[in-house]
Amino acid sequence: MWSLFLLSSLLLSASAPTAAAALAHTSSIQRRDVSAHGTLTFTYPSPNITRVTINNGPVNYVDRLFTTDLLNFLTPLQNVTASTPKIVIFDSSNPDFFLGHIDMTSLRKPITDAKRKLGADYIKFTKLLQSITSTIFIAEMDGRAFGAGIEIAAQMDLRFVGPRASSGSFEEALGLIAGGGGQTFLGAIAGKAKAMEYLLAAKTIDGPTGEALGIYNKYYDDSAQLTDGVLQLARRIALFPRVALNQTKSVLSFLNPPSDAFGLDFEAFYKIEQLPEEQANVGKFLELSENQTAGEFELGLGESVLGLYGLWNGSSTA
Repeated sequence: MWSLFLLSSLLLSASAPTAAAALAHTSSIQRRDVSAHGTLTFTYPSPNITRVTINNGPVNYVDRLFTTDLLNFLTPLQNVTASTPKIVIFDSSNPDFFLGHIDMTSLRKPITDAKRKLGADYIKFTKLLQSITSTIFIAEMDGRAFGAGIEIAAQMDLRFVGPRASSGSFEEALGLIAGGGGQTFLGAIAGKAKAMEYLLAAKTIDGPTGEALGIYNKYYDDSAQLTDGVLQLARRIALFPRVALNQTKSVLSFLNPPSDAFGLDFEAFYKIEQLPEEQANVGKFLELSENQTAGEFELGLGESVLGLYGLWNGSSTA
């Protein structure tokens, strides 16, 4: 009996992966799922890690289809089971855009029920990024993230960027505000003075600058190193018991801005955007961006937004 026990123990230890092996594991992904509206693709680097790849239109903008898909993905994560991922990594299939701004057509009058639902779903899924403390959300950003893109990323737990990354809040240039969490969360992350500098002036944040400001955890000057670095970190975190991850995120969530401040800011955004000057600027934005296509204007955000004031030379590298 004792010899059988020893044999069983040896077999189990031989088949069980060590922590080092788990960190170095690079087996191929076995499953690939797509969201109902096709804006998100899900792959599974390991049983405890889910990779969510964004693919929504030419600039990966935040529209009703994207918010519905993301909300449908996040909502079940509230009920923790053995299959609930400990880590979710968000990346993009678009090499130029990680996650774009809100669909600007949704800001034009009249404000319909469909447009109101977009706003309501946006609030729901951003709150879930905070309240789901049993899963860690990581933004792997190797493209542009302006407007809602950086606001959503700022509400994830960790942010890592590559050489193609740039971000910022251009809303002030339109007379709007970064009311989707940009003002409250960027203020909490970077501090009031720095947040005001970049928000009020609609300044662009590149990789090294964002790392220095604490907005990004780390800047990688190589895209492959970004992906490898994020996955290595995710695999290391995923080794540990969920209860510790949950408690750490829960306690550190006390550092988030008050939820009522976010709600008031979001309400203010929708009141401001209906004003005449702001409506005119939204129209100009759509015209300059050729209705939100991946041209020079969208590729040049945030400097290209100065085109509303005749101060842009038409180049994405201005």
